[in-house]
Amino acid sequence: MKPWTVLDSRLILQRPPWLTITAQRCLLPNGHIIEEYLLAEGRDVVMVFPLSAEGTVILVEQYKHGCGQVLWDLPAGYVDSDDDSLLHAAQRELAEETGHSADDWAHLASLHPDPNRSANRVHFYLALGARQTTAQHLDATEDLRVHAVAPADLWALVAEGRIRSMASVAGIGLGLRRLAERGLVPPPVFGFPEVG
Repeated sequence: MKPWTVLDSRLILQRPPWLTITAQRCLLPNGHIIEEYLLAEGRDVVMVFPLSAEGTVILVEQYKHGCGQVLWDLPAGYVDSDDDSLLHAAQRELAEETGHSADDWAHLASLHPDPNRSANRVHFYLALGARQTTAQHLDATEDLRVHAVAPADLWALVAEGRIRSMASVAGIGLGLRRLAERGLVPPPVFGFPEVG
C-alpha cells in the first residue's frame, strides 16, 4: 500500500494549542483525487489505569460537553508543552485529577484515537500501588468525582453505559491484560452485554 500524495494544503482553523483544521487536496495511488480532505489535529493525551494499594481502580466521573453527558473515565489529560516526558504528564494528570501518586509505572501502549483525521495519540500507563498523597488540583473547567472500583466491575460499568469513552475502554482492556500477566487479576473475559 502506498501513501497518498498531498497536492495542496490549506489552513482552515487554528486554535493553539487545542485544534488545527487543515484541508488537503490529495492524489491517491489509484489516480483518484480527493478535493478537500479534512484533518483535525489535536494534542496528545495521557491516560492512566491506576490500581490502588487496596486493589481498586481509581476512576473519575465528570461532565463531557462534547456528548453532553456525565461519564466515568480513567484519569486522563493533555500532554503539556512543559512536561518533561509522557510519563511525567501521566503522573501529573493522576495527581491533579485524583490526588493520587504511585511508584510503579509502566507504559501500556500509544494508540491513535482517530487515524483518519489526526496523528495525535493517547498514551496509556499503568500505575500500581496508587495512594492518595494530596488534594485534587482541578482547573476552572473541571468538576471531578473520584471513585474506587473493583477490577472485576469495570466491564459492567461499560455495559451500563457509565464508561463510554473509547479511550477508557481501550485503557481498561490494556490495564486488565497487564494485571493478568502479572498475576494480579484473573485473565480478562471479553464478552459483556451489548452497550446501548
